[in-house]
Amino acid sequence: MEVFERVKQSILNTKFRLQQNTYASLLWLVNIVPSIAGFSIQRDTISAPFWIAHLSLLVYIYGVGNVVYQIEYAQNAGDFIKSYVNISLFVLIANNSYWFIKKRPLLKSTLDQISESDQLSIVNETFREQHARSVSKIKRILFIFYGFNYGNAAFVYLPHRVDVRNNYAMTPCYGMEPLTSSPNREICLALLCAQEFSIMTVVLNYQALLLLLIAHTALLYDLLSAEIMTLNNFDRKLHYNNPAAKDLLPVIIKRHALILSVIDKLKALYSVPIGVNFGSNAVCISLFFYLPLQEWLQFMPILVYCFLVFFLYCFLCQRLSNAAEEFEIAVYACGWENFDRNNRKAVYVMLRQAQRPVELLAADIIPVNISTFATTLQAMFKFVTVVKF
Repeated sequence: MEVFERVKQSILNTKFRLQQNTYASLLWLVNIVPSIAGFSIQRDTISAPFWIAHLSLLVYIYGVGNVVYQIEYAQNAGDFIKSYVNISLFVLIANNSYWFIKKRPLLKSTLDQISESDQLSIVNETFREQHARSVSKIKRILFIFYGFNYGNAAFVYLPHRVDVRNNYAMTPCYGMEPLTSSPNREICLALLCAQEFSIMTVVLNYQALLLLLIAHTALLYDLLSAEIMTLNNFDRKLHYNNPAAKDLLPVIIKRHALILSVIDKLKALYSVPIGVNFGSNAVCISLFFYLPLQEWLQFMPILVYCFLVFFLYCFLCQRLSNAAEEFEIAVYACGWENFDRNNRKAVYVMLRQAQRPVELLAADIIPVNISTFATTLQAMFKFVTVVKF
């Protein structure tokens, strides 16, 4: 009976979390699998067994497998191209794994500041409904991201990837030949399954966490813009200067400072990893179109994943930049001319801060936005068209 009670309580807790539209529920959603694997994003330490197994299998299956394949089995340009797709995947996976291990202290500090800013944004009951609606939209984006990628993996990617008869442009389980006999086949199959599940655990949750942080920071800007505009609402017949500015303005300034600090930490967290991921995604997408048509199906999940992640990066970062620009306009239109001298000075300082462009840079060089998305796709199309045709 005790076991059934625990299961029932777990189901009820999950249902409650899914129905909640809060920052905590979003964080819980992207932390489910990492918590099970032993590297919860809310803990100070990580589980060594998972990372030892994950990195060992990554080096053995992807690292050794690609090297041996290129030396012993690759015979033509198509074989090398397929191998280079796997090498770019190896770089992407290693990059995301390194990030989870090394960026944990900065990540926890960032999550704490976002939580503090989120709590301040819902102090005013007027904006709680807007906050809940926006969180619900972010949750839908995460569900679509998880559902699409897990479905893609389950029905297309994994059946090909863990088939020991299909080398997938790698040498699976080097040193365990022949893979057609038992128990070599079963052991290799188990290793391939463990590797792919650990890769999905790391990569998908890395991307989901990034999408959550960017989308939620844009939400904080939206709520801040809406709240500062309420300073226009006062009875000008009774008051020459807005009496609400004295109490509300310091809170808005504090929230704005928190958001700017969060953005600086997001840049420190993701600038280099996004640059590496952009490069590996671009290589995967470009090389895909050099493959023969009969090879497209087994590599299609990789193309879809790279394209989807690339688009969501650019779309949400553009959304963040737009929200920051809207806040700049809101600061100027907040009715500062009706404030006393000290509050006008405070608004001026905040306006100067708001006029700084807010954008994430891939490798501290390339702005991540819709323009970059369109320009990169255009450049890849031109390159593939000229070289292949």
